[in-house]
Amino acid sequence: MIFIIFLSLFFVSNIFSFSFRVSQIPNGNRFSCANCHVSPFGGGPRNAFGQLVEQKYLDQSGNVTWNSSIANEDADGDGFSNGQELQDPNGNWRIGQADPGIAANVTNPGDRNSKPVGTSVEELAMITTYNLEQNYPNPFNPETVISYSIPNVMLRQANHDNSGVTLSLSKSDILVTLKVYDILGNEVATLVNEYQKPGYYNYKFSIGNYQLSSGVYFYQLNAGDFIQTRKMILMK
Repeated sequence: MIFIIFLSLFFVSNIFSFSFRVSQIPNGNRFSCANCHVSPFGGGPRNAFGQLVEQKYLDQSGNVTWNSSIANEDADGDGFSNGQELQDPNGNWRIGQADPGIAANVTNPGDRNSKPVGTSVEELAMITTYNLEQNYPNPFNPETVISYSIPNVMLRQANHDNSGVTLSLSKSDILVTLKVYDILGNEVATLVNEYQKPGYYNYKFSIGNYQLSSGVYFYQLNAGDFIQTRKMILMK
């Protein structure tokens, strides 16, 4: 009887002992244990993303190593990288930081039927200009979302068989910076400073990471030759 109780406790412990890994991937709470397991309750067989994590991205203590390598892989083979599905396409998020992007846009990197909406090749081709959108909400406190788009470049290539011209998308990365300034022009925060692929991006700006007072602020997007600035209001 004692042996049965001990065995039961062992299996229960084994099922729930890795729930801490939910907080070790960006937006992990969106799908919780279903990020890595077939069962949404955790335990049992791992899905494609869970298998990838177990095989390649655990440190010696059993913690998940989230970086650009795992972000760029496509565990479930649905055409979208793990980072794209978890709103951190370049793998820049680190444990303890605010979750990137918008939670409602997060999809499951271990389920090929769970895919991002609005980021297909056809839709990306429609992004022809840079654009920095007005933050929402505005005024805000304590956080707001800043959205912007990086356009694709359509390449025209003549076919060797003289059948015409083929259009293809150039997916070259471009250096993007997104910074916040106070009303005097002093830089108070660097939100983005990295190379990014063409697409739509959402950044959740939270004042919890900065010592800011109420007032008018400006946020500026720099990408290639493109520069655009917008105003936002922090109201405590």
